[in-house]
Amino acid sequence: MRLCRITGTIVSSVKNQQLVGSRILIAQPVDLDCVTPRGVSFLVTDRGVVQAGVGDLVLTIQEGGGVRILYQDKTTPVEAVVVAAVDEFDVPSSWDELEGLSTLEHARAEQRGDA
Repeated sequence: MRLCRITGTIVSSVKNQQLVGSRILIAQPVDLDCVTPRGVSFLVTDRGVVQAGVGDLVLTIQEGGGVRILYQDKTTPVEAVVVAAVDEFDVPSSWDELEGLSTLEHARAEQRGDA
């Protein structure tokens, strides 16, 4: 999944029959500050579930297999899709804040005898 900001829309009077009802949007990957561009923009579809618009922060899937699962059709010509609107998220300010949170870290502590 990629964190992206929707920066534009594509208007198409004629499109593939399998895309009827879907909106085509321009997604710009962004850094965790939600502002700084990270990479090149790409096209995504929104089937109306998220109803993303310009300026919205979204999560996208950009690989064909996952997209085809969402569309439930192996022949749909889509490479990327909006899967969620992001209202907010929390990113720790340092790695120290993450210490002790993962199952892996607990297992390593047990191996060291720290647990």
